[in-house]
Amino acid sequence: MNMKKSNWKLGGFALYAVILLLILGFLYPYMVTDAEKLFLTPMFEEANGWEIYTLENNVREDKTTQELFDSAGETFYLSRTLDEQMERDGFTILELDGVTWQQSIFLDEELLYTVDPSLDNRIGFVDFPKEYRGLQGMGEYVRLSLPPNYGSKTLTIALAFNTETEYKSMPMVRMSSEDIQTQQTVSTANRIAMPAIAYMMIAIMLLGLFFYNGYHGQKSYSILLLTTAAFFQSLRVLLNFEFYFNSHFSLNFIPVELLIPLSLGMPLLYMFTQMKRWRKWYAPFIFIPLGLSILFHLIARFPMFTFLSYYPYDALLYVSLLALGVFAVLEWKDGNKTYHLFTPLFFTGIACILLTAMGFVLTGKGEAEFVMVLRAPILMMYEALQRYGSLLLILGGIVSFALTVKNAADIKSELSILSIKNELISENIVNIQESSTEIATLRHDMLRHLYTLLDLSRKGEGERIENYLEKLTKETERILPVKICSHSVVNALISRSLAKANKVGIQMDLHVEVPDDITVADNDLCTLLMNMLDNAIEAVSSLAKEENPRIELTMHVRGRYLFIETINSCDRIILSDEKTGLPASGKGEGHGYGMKAMSEVAKKYNSKLQVKQENGKVIVRTALLMKEK
Repeated sequence: MNMKKSNWKLGGFALYAVILLLILGFLYPYMVTDAEKLFLTPMFEEANGWEIYTLENNVREDKTTQELFDSAGETFYLSRTLDEQMERDGFTILELDGVTWQQSIFLDEELLYTVDPSLDNRIGFVDFPKEYRGLQGMGEYVRLSLPPNYGSKTLTIALAFNTETEYKSMPMVRMSSEDIQTQQTVSTANRIAMPAIAYMMIAIMLLGLFFYNGYHGQKSYSILLLTTAAFFQSLRVLLNFEFYFNSHFSLNFIPVELLIPLSLGMPLLYMFTQMKRWRKWYAPFIFIPLGLSILFHLIARFPMFTFLSYYPYDALLYVSLLALGVFAVLEWKDGNKTYHLFTPLFFTGIACILLTAMGFVLTGKGEAEFVMVLRAPILMMYEALQRYGSLLLILGGIVSFALTVKNAADIKSELSILSIKNELISENIVNIQESSTEIATLRHDMLRHLYTLLDLSRKGEGERIENYLEKLTKETERILPVKICSHSVVNALISRSLAKANKVGIQMDLHVEVPDDITVADNDLCTLLMNMLDNAIEAVSSLAKEENPRIELTMHVRGRYLFIETINSCDRIILSDEKTGLPASGKGEGHGYGMKAMSEVAKKYNSKLQVKQENGKVIVRTALLMKEK
């Protein structure tokens, strides 16, 4: 592997992470605001400055906040003197929740607002009807401007619980302003819209990834599960517009209550499809909980089964989530490529979540929603499930993109190896043609050579016979062998090196026995053997011919190991690289990557590249552990 390219890749990932953080940092201020409304809502523990009482026949009876909460339609009064500081701080608007409470509002006994103008709207005489006359099923959100100089005046609220609503809470009272409202509206809208857009972009990119793989002949239907999950997450976020702004959109084509289980279920199903050995074991842990959750949600829509709405059966998905953690480790141990990426990321994500929660607790923020989700997984189940679904969606998306990039790189590598193979085949064809021509010539002249030797033998000229045979042997040695071993790639690589060595007068001694069914990848053989032989030829070619330059190559299979060794003469001392420990190139910076590439191949097969120099020779060897057939 090219180390410069590797460093560039790592630097690219780091740069991408920095850019992503900068973008998030840039967008974050648009999703938060320092403008805060002033909450005057009475609490369960205290009245928060309010006098709470009832008035019957001009007889006042003080009440507690608990009695206010437990009320069922009778009229209560909340009264307090408004602080002048509120007006100086710019609070000009009074906001009240009219969804669960019917209300009439007075300032120094002057009526400012009422839910029902037909009532006797005087303090002490307000009697709200049992049948609510506001917006049925929705209530009415009260927001009114206070008159100038309201400070030091008495605000009185007559209110009664709207018995038609199922949900009950304390009456909400807030002080606001147009500026605060605008800032909060903008930040809330951005806080909803930006994640929704991000999820939709993820869905679009995943869909593009599906079509990209399809274009290249890879059927990756499982990516559609992640695409659907991202789409559901976007819908889930968009629904918050309805909750915050009382706005209605066309999102009713799918039951809203199914968005949470499906947002988590789709990524779980994606990870299920990526399993190999343990898929059938994980199947009941995913299909039973998810199936029951969806079934109960659908049944609960019928009036006779509405009681099912109150049961937290979506908690069954925690079983699927926990089981995924177990089977992810098992798939990782079995060498599943997908889980080799996913499992470390998954547990790293969990560790980051726990460490962040611990940091919140240690800094006194233990009541933050992030921590409460972990502390109360059932009580805050929907917040937890949607966040776990987001985590799995992101991790699944990362894995999908990473595998696609890796497959593209593998295809490029295979094309490169095919190109090298074609070059080797072309060179072999030329070498074979040359060898065939030389063999044919030698065969044609063989009878003449034999007659010449026979005549010399009859004349008793032994010395001339010896010189003639020596010359004939050298001519025969120059003819390259057509077949060296059974493995086509090894045969081509060695034939190439033989031709190269023969041109510069280098003798190669071969001890090669390699079958054609070894499990070492062709590209790894090319990287290792080409670099070993090219380095040896380059080192020997600098020697004088009088030194009898030779290269010895040994290759054989013993058990599951493929042994490869080259021995060549060398007239200089080889220096080692301080960083890698491998021999350093004498050509300076920008060279020496071949040795690193050979070392990487050896590591890939649980071996080590050994390089040593002794007695004027350089020995390079390794033993590759081959996979079982």
